[in-house]
Amino acid sequence: MAWSRERVSVAAYFAVLGVVYATWASSIDDMKLLLGLGDAQQGWLLFSGPVGSLASLLCASSIVTRLGSRRSLVASVTAYLFVSLGLAACFLWRAPVQCWCVAIAMLGCFGTIFNISVNTQGGIVEKKAGCTIMNSFHAMFSLLALLGGLLALFAAAVNIPVAYRFFGVLVLAAAAHAFFFSGLPKDNDVVKKERGRKFRRPDAALFLIGVAALVVMGCEGAMNGWVGVFFRETLAAPDGRVKWGFCAICAMMTLGRFVTDRFVNRFGGARILRVYCVFVTAGLAIALTSPFTGLSGLPLHILATLGYAIAGFGISALVPILYSKANRTTSMPAASAITFVGAMGFLGCFMGPPLIGHVAEATSLSFALGIFAALILSCLFLKV
Repeated sequence: MAWSRERVSVAAYFAVLGVVYATWASSIDDMKLLLGLGDAQQGWLLFSGPVGSLASLLCASSIVTRLGSRRSLVASVTAYLFVSLGLAACFLWRAPVQCWCVAIAMLGCFGTIFNISVNTQGGIVEKKAGCTIMNSFHAMFSLLALLGGLLALFAAAVNIPVAYRFFGVLVLAAAAHAFFFSGLPKDNDVVKKERGRKFRRPDAALFLIGVAALVVMGCEGAMNGWVGVFFRETLAAPDGRVKWGFCAICAMMTLGRFVTDRFVNRFGGARILRVYCVFVTAGLAIALTSPFTGLSGLPLHILATLGYAIAGFGISALVPILYSKANRTTSMPAASAITFVGAMGFLGCFMGPPLIGHVAEATSLSFALGIFAALILSCLFLKV
């Protein structure tokens, strides 16, 4: 299918979300080091994210429905970039913990609406296309997340401060926002006629898809948020290798999302979802058990990177498949269904990292991340 102006514009916003999210996620270990936090302390600080996300869940559906996904996307992206600018300022001036809490909570709040709105826009374009293309949008997210991770790796190697890296990324993201917003699809093409339909609660099938999205994005958030800490503290990796795992995850997620639409259209979403769940669990098992193999130094870091790469490929298609399923639901308007699944997923994305921190403090980081490796297998029983 040719890439229309609407498809390119929506893909650009997925890219903006990817690069800004990656810039933040790849800096979490730097924040921990800057503030001198323990695992549990960092867990409490990161818990500000799900608090903000929960607050936005109370009104996200109404905002997207009343304003339309197009206007809510433009507004939420603008707010998301301003909040990210605040995070950059926190790094620059070594802000007190209270400022970090507010900034992370606001990031969770506006990030949730951003995520829901952009996926609703993707659903509009997918409906017009008449085939599964959601993975291609999420591929753009992953591609720019990979570039964000590589930028973090380069910045660490040449000692560029985290705040300056943030500022540079935000300038580019703001430029993309200004250039592409006019090409976004209008809600009255597909969604506007659904606004008058009476709201209905999600049925059991859609609710299970939402729970699966919470688990999957919780796992994704936990991997991205703690992989740097895992390499730095558990594997004793030098600064030049701390970002290896994050970059491996992003690289394989990008690859997976570029190729998976073909697999889904040929073999069906259910089969692909189950196979990819096994990849996630197997990859995390390799990475998290690598400290117990007797290896050290470079061989250990390569093995852990390989494990995270496999997990990244596996998790790449799970969220897009769930969004596509929500977009095809008949139990409620498609926009509302995507809003529900997106809200559950983004809540999981922000809940994962703080939960890992508390469990890791009581046990170990390998055990804490292993919980998600087990939970992800529950998606094997999901009918898509």
